[in-house]
This record gives sequence, C-alpha cells and structure tokens, in this order.
Amino acid sequence: MNIVKNMEAVVIAAVALTFVTAMASAEAPRARTAPTSPAAAAKADADAKADMTTIVVTGKRLTAAEKAKLAA
Repeated sequence: MNIVKNMEAVVIAAVALTFVTAMASAEAPRARTAPTSPAAAAKADADAKADMTTIVVTGKRLTAAEKAKLAA
C-alpha cells in the first residue's frame, strides 16, 4: 500500500536509473574524417563544383493590382 502512495517517486527513480545507465554505457563518437592530401582535397572541391545544379526561374512579376487580387 505504501508503494502506491509513492508511485511518482518510484517512476522518477526508474527514469533516473535508466538515464544514468545509458550515460555510463555510452561510447564516445569516433572521428569520421580520413586524412587527405591537398591534391585530393582540391580534386574533391572541383568535383563538387561540377556536380552543382543550377535552377533558373523565369516569369513576369505581379503588379500591385494582381497582388491585391490574390490577397483578397
């Protein structure tokens, strides 16, 4: 009967224990970057620029009257 009265404390203690266990067993992330030479970095930069997509949007601008008509 006493445990029912203190159910909030039991739940908080369980959450705290779970958090502490997760933090204690967590592993630090490892570095994911590979060492590169300046030549390889320049080539990767050139490849990235070659693959860049350009989007051109053409169309007429709305007049003030058309904007007011759309807003209403």
